[in-house]
Amino acid sequence: MKKYVYKKDRFFVNVTLVGIFCLLLGIYNSYSFIENPNILNLFITIVCIYQIFNTFFSLSNPEEVHISDERISFKAYGQVHSYDFKQIEDFRVREFPQAKKVYVRINKNKNSLFKGRYWLFCYYFNDAEELYQWFLDREYQTHPDTIKASNRRTRQSASEEKKQNQFKTEKDKKGGK
Repeated sequence: MKKYVYKKDRFFVNVTLVGIFCLLLGIYNSYSFIENPNILNLFITIVCIYQIFNTFFSLSNPEEVHISDERISFKAYGQVHSYDFKQIEDFRVREFPQAKKVYVRINKNKNSLFKGRYWLFCYYFNDAEELYQWFLDREYQTHPDTIKASNRRTRQSASEEKKQNQFKTEKDKKGGK
């Protein structure tokens, strides 16, 4: 089993502190809305509730990711969401390569608001590149017939062809001297 852990100080600042800030901001704007109703206070309260829900209840930003041969688990705040690979029918990844960030949807049609959506800032996890690549590879294995998978195969074959051409060019240069 491989365990990936978000850097503790970064997790506190990027996830927990944002959740706490939204909690305080939501309380303040709820009170302000009750005292003097206006649409801005209501809107801010709704956004804060959504962020609090994502941070503390739906586990959308996990602190740990555990991957074994049989399952994947996401953990944070004492909660665990586990998925057996045999039961995963849909595994979608939206990647953001520059930030080493992925948005993962698992069994989109079977999960509720409390499970199945995860933002992973791989850059802040141990073995960031490995974790990032694992998610891309898993999507490729789960959905090999998608356009995204086809593009990946095309890029890989083009990359291999380029390497072969470079090797041939270097060999020709050495043989020509």
